[in-house]
Amino acid sequence: MSDFDFIDKIRDLLARDFVHRKGIEKQLFGSEEKYRSLIEQLSEAIYFTSVEGEFIEFNKATADLLGYTSEELKSLNAKHIYAEPGDREKFIDIINHQTEVVDYEVQLRRKSGELIDCIESSAVKYYRGKIVGYQGIIRDITLRKKTESLQRAKDLAEQANKFKAEFLANMSHEIRTPMNAIMGMVHLLHQTDLTEKQRGYLEAIDTSADNLLELINDILDFSKIEAGKLQLEQKYFSLKKVVTALVNTIRFKAEEKQLNLILNIDKRIPELVSGDSLRLNQILLNLVSNAIKFTQHGEIRVTVKLIDVIDDKARIFFTVSDTGIGISQDKLNTIFDSFTQATTDTTRIYGGTGLGLAIVKRLIDMLNGVIMVKSKPGEGSEFIFEIDFPVQKESVELDEPDEPGELMNIIEEVGACRILLAEDHPINQLVTSEMLKNRWEQVQIDIVDNGKAVIRKLSESPYDIILMDVQMPEMNGHDTTRYIRSNMEKPVAEIPILAFTAYATTGEAEKCIEAGMDDYISKPVDPDSLCKKICEVLRKAGYFSRKPIIGEKAASNSNGHTKLDLEYFHTITEEDTELKVRMMRIMLDETPVEVRKLKEFLAEENWDGVRSMAHKMKSSMQFLGLDDMLELMRSIELSAKEKNNLQALPEKVNKVVLACDAVMEQLRHELEKIQ
Repeated sequence: MSDFDFIDKIRDLLARDFVHRKGIEKQLFGSEEKYRSLIEQLSEAIYFTSVEGEFIEFNKATADLLGYTSEELKSLNAKHIYAEPGDREKFIDIINHQTEVVDYEVQLRRKSGELIDCIESSAVKYYRGKIVGYQGIIRDITLRKKTESLQRAKDLAEQANKFKAEFLANMSHEIRTPMNAIMGMVHLLHQTDLTEKQRGYLEAIDTSADNLLELINDILDFSKIEAGKLQLEQKYFSLKKVVTALVNTIRFKAEEKQLNLILNIDKRIPELVSGDSLRLNQILLNLVSNAIKFTQHGEIRVTVKLIDVIDDKARIFFTVSDTGIGISQDKLNTIFDSFTQATTDTTRIYGGTGLGLAIVKRLIDMLNGVIMVKSKPGEGSEFIFEIDFPVQKESVELDEPDEPGELMNIIEEVGACRILLAEDHPINQLVTSEMLKNRWEQVQIDIVDNGKAVIRKLSESPYDIILMDVQMPEMNGHDTTRYIRSNMEKPVAEIPILAFTAYATTGEAEKCIEAGMDDYISKPVDPDSLCKKICEVLRKAGYFSRKPIIGEKAASNSNGHTKLDLEYFHTITEEDTELKVRMMRIMLDETPVEVRKLKEFLAEENWDGVRSMAHKMKSSMQFLGLDDMLELMRSIELSAKEKNNLQALPEKVNKVVLACDAVMEQLRHELEKIQ
């Protein structure tokens, strides 16, 4: 090969190498462009700075995050984007030591001066073993931090509300327990022979105790409303009856001050409306009580009018006006605020918490109503509010209290009831037992002071009901009740339990029911309320309609007529002829009405009405010894409740009608024999 050939070959190789290198460079350039394009499209800020802090490379997201243009950022030192001057040095020390940092929290400053919370993930960049800069990613977590801050604030607020509720519950318990003893002793003293001076002293104590209890109730009610824990009921009730009963109940206070209390109710008011009658009663009681309190001469007028009925809702207009001291114009805008009185002297002269009207306003708001006040000093005040009530669309079962006469009949039937009283406070033991013995001479009461003693007593003796204080040493009322319901055998495990609680906060009722208690009553205990509660719990437990231990079942005779069996009836009434007569008359009066209603509800296919009436009639079937009819009533009640096998109800109801017609005639003959 000649020198020239060799040189040509070298040139050819060099040429091919040049083309190859140019191809590689082109591919690298293309890859770099794709890389840069990808980086630019990312929403996260990506950067590369020199050791001195110059921004060598960065994407658009970095400039946007910090609020600079690309040109501005190129001439900016990284130390100027940190909130504090020393933050850059701290970060560099950490990353130089660790070579890599992940999710480092730091606060940066935008061009506008706005501070933003960020996290940085960064690494050291080396060239030939020497640090040449830092590359990393910045994420804005300002919104997340604010959210976390709000959540912490919310958690703290909820915790504060929880502590407040617990504090109020404990304070309620601590105050109500001695209040129960004071008011109970006053009640017992009123039943003894007293001089006029002593009676006056007692009435003063009574009034002071009532005022203190009103103060406690106002604070607790306000706390429940503020915490959003107050629940409203939605039941049908007679608005006319509620308002009339309220005015009649408080009329004596007006008469004591020689004031006229006038009630005007629009005759067009619907007979039944749906809502929370208790809260309406609370609103009116507060307004009327205030009107009486702040009026020395003249009258208080309560007016209830129907404005209109739209879409099955009746808009009702209420006013409570008086001729009292009035309210100055500068106070009218704040009269519904918490702890506000009309004047600085109001609390000193008239008493009160300044929470009454605040509670009224919030209750009316919860009922989707509105309230306003018109007043002038020395000319009286007028409180006006409107509430929409759904009106009755169909026949409904009213949740009304027992009539006084009916309650008295039930109370008299309690007789020799066996009661286990669980109460750790010695004075409350005395007060409660004396209250019950004054009402029921033959009642048998055993007293224990803790839950363990309750369980021990139940294993020794039978009882008809337990009056269980919630707060007791060694084993509280809730735990004791759970033990009875879960670990003791029938019938002890099913014994009715009425809770005594000094806690009056929202949730106490739920805690009692969840524990297995049948009902609860708050301290301080009113004697009439206590006796009524005991009767209600006993009635639900079947105390007044238990089957006799010995006796034949009622049966049909050979000619197909239902036979009356009064053995159980005579057992429970013993030798009390007057009681026998009274109960027979009640059954003769009420049973035909109940039968008629049962037939009407069936014809209307009002299954709730059928269920309710069947449930009510079961007691009469037991008293009359009609076991077959009792089972039939249970079947009717279950069918109506679950709305199944409804086609069989007409035949079943017809059997009840025929049976009741037959036994009513027999019962009438039995009554004539006794009389």
